[in-house]
Parts: sequence; C-alpha cells; structure tokens
Amino acid sequence: MIVDDIDALSVEQINWLLHPPIEGSLSGAGGVEPPRQSSTGRSADDVDEPSGAGASASAPGMVQDPARTDQEWRASRVTPEADPLSGEASLAAEFSVPTFFGSDRFVGATMAGVFEHPSLRTRSAFAGAAYAVGALPVFFVGDEIGIDTRESAEDVAHLLCEHHQLIGARLRSHDTFVRMAEVAMAYGRPMVNLLTDWAHPTQALADLITIVEHLGVEPGAPLPSLRIAYLGDANNVARSLTKAAIAVGWDITIAAPNGHQFGVEDVASFATYRKLCGTESRVELTDDPSAAVREARVLYTDVWVSMGETGTTEPFEGFAIDEELLLSAPADAFVMHCLPAHRGMEIAASVIDSERSVVWAQARNRLVAMERLFRLISEED
Repeated sequence: MIVDDIDALSVEQINWLLHPPIEGSLSGAGGVEPPRQSSTGRSADDVDEPSGAGASASAPGMVQDPARTDQEWRASRVTPEADPLSGEASLAAEFSVPTFFGSDRFVGATMAGVFEHPSLRTRSAFAGAAYAVGALPVFFVGDEIGIDTRESAEDVAHLLCEHHQLIGARLRSHDTFVRMAEVAMAYGRPMVNLLTDWAHPTQALADLITIVEHLGVEPGAPLPSLRIAYLGDANNVARSLTKAAIAVGWDITIAAPNGHQFGVEDVASFATYRKLCGTESRVELTDDPSAAVREARVLYTDVWVSMGETGTTEPFEGFAIDEELLLSAPADAFVMHCLPAHRGMEIAASVIDSERSVVWAQARNRLVAMERLFRLISEED
C-alpha cells in the first residue's frame, strides 16, 4: 500500500479511519473488517470474494479468542515475559490500551522513518504509532543517507525494503517519493508520505479526525454539512486538506493572494476526484479572506513561508486569522493550524491560544491518525 496522498485511500477507508471499530468489535458476530485497497486501486470490498458459512466474520489476522475478555487479551499482549523492559511491563499494560484492533503484521518488525526535513510532530507521531503496533522505529535524518548525492533514491529504497517492513518518508521533492515508492511496490512494502512539497496526507487525516471529534459526531452517524476556509498559501497542506474535504463531502474555500492560489491543473484534479468519490463537495477559490470565512465552521491556516525557506510575506497581508477576521466568521467557528506557527504573522497569538482554537487537539491527533493508518495498513494483503 503506497499512501502518497489522501486520494490513495478509498472513501470507505477514510471513513473507517475517522471512526475505527472500538476495542473488541472486530471479533465475533457483528465484526467490522476495515476496507482494503485492491491491486486495481478499487476498494477490495468491491471485488467478489467467497461468502457463506465458511467466511470469516472478523478482520484477517485477528488473534483474539472471542471467549476471552478484553482485559485478558490485553494482559496477554503485554507481559513481563514478553517485554524486554520487564520492569516497565506493568505500566505498559496499564496505560498502553489499544483503542481498536489491527493484525499482528508489524509486531516485532522495524519501520524506517526517512526525514530530509526537520520534524517534531511527524517524527513523534511516527515513533509513537510504530510502538503502538508493536514495531521499532528507526530514523534516518538529513544528509546521513544523502539521497541522490551519496546514493540514488532507488538504492536507498532498496536497502530500506530489505531491512524494514514499512517506510515513512518526509522528503523535499515529491518526485523522490514516487521513485522510492516504485521500489517499495516491487517489494510489496507499504510506504507512507510523511510530507513532500506536493502533499501531506497524514496531516489531512489528523485534521479530519480533529473536526469530527470537535463536532462530537458519533460512530456510524452521518457527517454534518460543513465549510472549511483555508487562508494563506495554497501549498501541500492545502492540497491534501482539499482532497480530504472532498472525500467526506465537505465544502472548502481556499483564500490566497494572486500567485499563491491553486492552478488550473489542481482545480481539474479536484473536480475529477469529486466525481470519483461521488460527493457534492464544492471547492471555491477567492482572494477575499472575509468572504471566505463568512459561512465557514472551520478556519484553517499554515505558515506563509515554510520553515527554513526564504520568501516574502508581503502578498499575504490581510490573510491572517486574527480577532478582526473572526468577526466575519460564524460565532461557532473554530480555528486550526498544522504547526509550527509564526504567532503574530499568519495567526494571532490571542487566537491560537483562545477557546476557539483546536490546535493542540489537532497536534495530538497526528499520533492518532498515524496509528490508525498503520493499523489499516496492517490489514492489507
């Protein structure tokens, strides 16, 4: 499974990630198997499979005996004998409670995290999620591997596929991800885009989870209609967020100054993706921040110039989410930022620290989204 952007996932898989089965619900009658992506790109649920009395009602790879209690199952997964840190085992058993099931595919394996860019949230989430599914994260940072300088992206990918069961990559160029992913596909290794200059799918998944969580949507309940207003540079974060909104049927307005808005190719791709998803989502572009937020329940922004890069912020004057702009938004609108933030630039400190901000829930859900994605991948053939 190659997750290069949100549209690598089916709508069914995205909805499953928003509300995965709760602990215990995958075993026995009424189990819900996570949707799987077939080699044709369709959800595997669209492919004819054997049915009848012999068909399993639980997800592949499930190891829980239905006759055992959840408490017994948890205790069997984390024991002093099984954990090399035996002194910590009792604490792990008490606090590391899985929220939903996945297979044992990654238990005892290693996952490679390749980081050309500095990272805090993504690296922390990758490490925590790997541990949660039983894997050891191994990190390769900056120039220590020298992609396309010390050795080619393809050779790096070959080595990582020989050593590890999953590759996560935060890369400067999306083309580099594509080249590495071609090798990973040949090995049958999953690879996840942890950020490129084109897309940031794990951030978009965390954003969807945060919105659903904040709205209090119950599992199985239909998602309410919603408009998101994204203000600032139409960048990788905005592109993945737009696709995520389309997948679940939400409207989104991108407010950006001239020269920093999506181009005709992006607009065409969004229209094609909407048809593929079968939703009525509307994507609108504007250069008027006040108009963009007028009917928006979610106000979202990102840095105007990526950390470590050069550029002027002058074109973005008037696009900041501040107290004045909030006056144009509905009273129940809330604010999101993917972080790191330049307080006082794209977002006012008084806003990011206010009760209308869900920024820290959003940051927390980076870990939630990554773990859920790994568990979904663990079910793939």
